[in-house]
Amino acid sequence: MKEKKTRRIKPELLGGFKDYLPNVMIFRQDVFDTIRRTFESFGFLPLETPGLERSSVLGTDKDEFRMEVYRFNDNQNGTGQDVTLRFDLTVPLSRVVAANPELLKPFKRYQRGSVWRKESPQAGRFREFTQFDADIVGSDSILSDTEIIELMYRTLTNLGIADFEIRFNNRKILNGLPEAVGFDSAKAGNVFRILDKLDKIGLEEVLRELQKEPDNQFDETATALDIESAKKIREFLSLSGRNRELLAKAEDFFRGVSVAEEGIRECEKIMENLVGLDIPEDNWKFDLSVARGLGYYTGPVFETTLTELPEIGSVFSGGRYDDLVARYTGEKIPAVGASVGVDRLIAALEKLGKIGKKKSTAKVIISALSENLSLKALQLADWLRSIGVNTEIYLGSGLLKEQIVYAAKREIPFLIILGEDEVKAGKVKLKDMNARKEFLLTERELLDRLSAI
Repeated sequence: MKEKKTRRIKPELLGGFKDYLPNVMIFRQDVFDTIRRTFESFGFLPLETPGLERSSVLGTDKDEFRMEVYRFNDNQNGTGQDVTLRFDLTVPLSRVVAANPELLKPFKRYQRGSVWRKESPQAGRFREFTQFDADIVGSDSILSDTEIIELMYRTLTNLGIADFEIRFNNRKILNGLPEAVGFDSAKAGNVFRILDKLDKIGLEEVLRELQKEPDNQFDETATALDIESAKKIREFLSLSGRNRELLAKAEDFFRGVSVAEEGIRECEKIMENLVGLDIPEDNWKFDLSVARGLGYYTGPVFETTLTELPEIGSVFSGGRYDDLVARYTGEKIPAVGASVGVDRLIAALEKLGKIGKKKSTAKVIISALSENLSLKALQLADWLRSIGVNTEIYLGSGLLKEQIVYAAKREIPFLIILGEDEVKAGKVKLKDMNARKEFLLTERELLDRLSAI
């Protein structure tokens, strides 16, 4: 009787998804830890929410929802629930705030988690990616907006990044654009969406898109602005100058448009605060072209680009969204926050040659040269870990030479060799893999040497 062959499955990934092997994941963990420590230094608290939410909660069940998401019918136990994998961490936060009114406010939370979007895969952009968010819910103070910008600055500098620019604007200024320019405010969302492309497609292409007529009677994205409105938009986008100079020109352009004047005053206060914090002006900029694509922003908006790699897009962005929680409660609760696009940031750091890949988390590996010394190796490793030294025991069956090769390939700096004679004498042999030197030490001497290093 013939043996039935087992069908082999090709171990390939879905397009737009990625495995992170240990040599990359160790660095990612270092980035996560630095971000977490920075967020906690500002008093932000950790939160975790499920990856899967009701579509009605995320708003993905609405016809006007444009983003491509992973939405499906969960028919387990015949419930037939309409569900979606979350596309960001902000909307789930708003659900949590609405569902837990007892949360002490202002509520400062941070969260790291995967989000999913059906996007075309490209460099630094995947269908599953990690976001690291920080948000302040329950404060309408401009200090909150300032603190988010300061948090962005401190996070990037703590990651060892110096060449970046945090660009900020205010949606209230943009909300005044229909009145200042002379177009129907119902077109504002599509106008802002096109303005948000300025860095990617340039001024002339933006103006062409703004004047584009609908392709057919069902085309709701074409803004079809007239020539006079397009001229005023050109004037608006041509306003130039650095910070205070640009702010003064914006005041002239929007004079008499109350909502825009309010936004300008808020940006002026943010500038004063950033100067008072001694945050270098090389790292921040008032920029009227910053619109942010998501429709829920209501006040200051911010995005960060790396000066050496602007084409990769924003790596840290966000803004104020005072109306989002009201979708669930009817009550307006102010909120502001920002999100690090970790995958895009790490892809950028890799391009810039700033990623230091590590092959091990251990500082020490222990080799027991005989079976009799296994317990001693376990005890020594346990002791070293208890004093804060990451320690691995060699678990293979190779000879000492093979163990040395293993330690070298894993780039573990120290190898402790336990031999019968050394243990009887109350000593261990420490091999410094980088200096290629060996030392015969007591446990006390071993501790002193490892502590010093």
